[in-house]
Amino acid sequence: MQKKLIALAIAGLSGAAFAQSNVQIYGTLDGSYEAVSASGANGGTGYASRNRIATNSSLLGFKGTEAVGNGTTVVWQVENQLSLDGPNGTLTNSQSMPNGWNTRDTYLGLNGAAGTVLVGYFSTFQRSVAAKFDVMPGATGPASSLNTIGRVNTGAVYAAATGGQNTFGTTVIGNQNLSNNVGTIFRSQAIAYVTPSFSGFSAGLAYVPNENRDNTVANAGAVQKNPSGWNAVANYDNGPLAASLTYLKLTDIGALSATPPTATFTGAENNKAWLLGASYAFAPETKLFFMYDNFKGALGLRAGGDATVKRNAWYLGFYQGFGSSEVRAYYSKIGDNSVGGINAAGGKSFGDDGATGFGLRYAYNLSKRTHVYAIYTRIT
Repeated sequence: MQKKLIALAIAGLSGAAFAQSNVQIYGTLDGSYEAVSASGANGGTGYASRNRIATNSSLLGFKGTEAVGNGTTVVWQVENQLSLDGPNGTLTNSQSMPNGWNTRDTYLGLNGAAGTVLVGYFSTFQRSVAAKFDVMPGATGPASSLNTIGRVNTGAVYAAATGGQNTFGTTVIGNQNLSNNVGTIFRSQAIAYVTPSFSGFSAGLAYVPNENRDNTVANAGAVQKNPSGWNAVANYDNGPLAASLTYLKLTDIGALSATPPTATFTGAENNKAWLLGASYAFAPETKLFFMYDNFKGALGLRAGGDATVKRNAWYLGFYQGFGSSEVRAYYSKIGDNSVGGINAAGGKSFGDDGATGFGLRYAYNLSKRTHVYAIYTRIT
């Protein structure tokens, strides 16, 4: 399957503080006109060539701090998605999101000499690392690394074991009903702790609570979902070198509450992912980015027992600035799924279910806050 996107856009970033206040208003407007098409889907109809307006990661946020004594500060943030393609956004457009209050990272926390504790709805460390080492600004738009990193297509495994369809819905903690992908890059309700920085070193630990545990009468006699997650990170950021390593563990994110044969899963899932990211600045205007993504899942299936799925992916990005212009490029590769431990699919070949991605972006800075850019990207 080949997916092509071309975007021409204008983006602006602004921030201002209320006078005599510790509350800050910040935001980004990023709108693009895109031509997109897809063809060659195995057994599918592809995606007819079309033009569209995309919002990318346009946002409006409010954040602030308040000192409460003994070196402790209350920190908070409310961040909201803005849509430039209509009052309610476009849910069917992967590059657009609905308008909404606190639809992005929103939290309350305490910061002190021992570190920071946050509670709310925000990016996991896995998502933050993927965004940090994405060569595209804000990890947004059609050339975002999030189109390839952290996405595992397990649909062929499900189809072989259950007789179901191989679709491409992304399963995350907050939406268990899309069952043919496992997504490891997401935002979620969580509580997190981040250490202070020591000579460039820091670490963090986050827990995604099991508030979506299934406890309904209709499923009293069935295996129930109990979704939760843990995420740990270690960071180094000092001088020209930055590096991060995260570990994510998710349990039961795909277990459905529907009864068979509608439900895809009846058993527990155990998904684990490692993400390594690094960047190095050879000069102020020359920078290299790298990510390595490793996934291993034990999928609870309705037939044929549990299956194990392993998948590796890597990403390489390059940035070069010159005067008012800049060029950014990336190449990524997702390996084929390695499947084992499933009787119903024993001996089956899942074929070429990996992918490669390529993107090129040119931007011209009209000012410190505004630039125009053009993107070409292709996923095969």
